[in-house]
Amino acid sequence: MKDPKKVLKEVKTHLEMVKYEKERIEERGLSSELLEERDFLILLDAFIFRFIKLQSAIGEKIFPLLYEFLTGKDYTEATFIDILNTLEKYKIIPSAEYWKKLRKLRNEFVHIYPWETDLKLEAVKKALEEVPKIEAIVKRIEEVLNV
Repeated sequence: MKDPKKVLKEVKTHLEMVKYEKERIEERGLSSELLEERDFLILLDAFIFRFIKLQSAIGEKIFPLLYEFLTGKDYTEATFIDILNTLEKYKIIPSAEYWKKLRKLRNEFVHIYPWETDLKLEAVKKALEEVPKIEAIVKRIEEVLNV
């Protein structure tokens, strides 16, 4: 089993960058006119990239390891919904449905084309709102792992 604390370090790096980029976006505001500005577009792309990496690192790397840590069972023998249900039981995530919603948002970013600016802005707004909730999940993971 990988060391969850080492994987958590990766997660925290992504989280810190997402928070930094969130602050920069909120300072500027979020409008379709800003998408014409190269620097703002780079900032949005950086936020989207880190959000995707953060959600993936937590869901694909930390959650399976936490499942093993909490249950003593091999995560490869569990379904992902079993893992989510276990994490919900231990109050690491608000609910399995919440995490599925975040995964869906992550997937929206992957499938939005550059010309779909309204969809992109709406997805970014949703993601910005989720950052504090994701940060709370990471803090709960730290508590469980005694980090």
